[in-house]
Amino acid sequence: MAAYMAWVAKKYLLWFAVSLTFFIVTSISFAAVLSNQSASEITIEQSIITCMNEETEVTETFTATLCPQAWISLGESAITESDESATAMARVHPILELRFQAARAAAASQGVQLYISSGFRSIERQEYLFAEAVRQRGSETEAAKWVLPGKYSHHPQGLALDINYPNDPIGAQWLDQNGYRFGLCRVYQNEWWHFEAATPPGTPCPALALNALVDLP
Repeated sequence: MAAYMAWVAKKYLLWFAVSLTFFIVTSISFAAVLSNQSASEITIEQSIITCMNEETEVTETFTATLCPQAWISLGESAITESDESATAMARVHPILELRFQAARAAAASQGVQLYISSGFRSIERQEYLFAEAVRQRGSETEAAKWVLPGKYSHHPQGLALDINYPNDPIGAQWLDQNGYRFGLCRVYQNEWWHFEAATPPGTPCPALALNALVDLP
C-alpha cells in the first residue's frame, strides 16, 4: 500500500511539474506578445507627420498617424513614382504640388517670392527642349547635362519643378536652404532652379548630383 501511495504521489508530482512548466512558458509568451504590442503602440503614438492647413497654408508637424481635420498630409517619403499611368499623365504629382504650396506660403511670410516656372511637360515638349539643347550645346551628352530626353526627364512624370527660373535665383536659394522642411530638394549642382520631392518632410536632402546625366541609364 505504501508503495502504491508513493507511486501515486510521484505521478501527481510529475503532473504538477508539467503543468507548472506549461503555465510559466505560456505566461512568458503572453508577456512577450503584450510587450511587442505595447512597443508597437508606442511607435505608432510617437510617429511624426507633417501637415498643411488647407485654409491658412501653415505647415506643422504632429505626433500622430493622421493629420487633424482641415489639415493635409505632405507625405512621409520621397516621391519617386508618378501617381498616374504614362498614358494619363498630365499634371504635377499632387503631393509635390502640396509641398510647394506649403513652402511658398512659408517663404512669403519672410518676404520671399516663389513661383513655378515649369512643372509638368508633355513628352513631346520635353523632346523639343532636348533637341534645342543639342543644337545649342553641340552634342547629346552636353545637352543631357541640362535637359534630358523625354522618357528620362522627371518633368513628364510630374516629379519635378523649375522654381523662379531664369531671373530669380535669390528666391530659389531660400528654397534650397529651407525646402527640406517640406520634403523639397534641389537635385543638380548645375541647376539652381530644379527641385524634386527627394526626401520626407523634415529630413535632410540627398547630396547634389553633378548634373542631370545621373538620371540617364
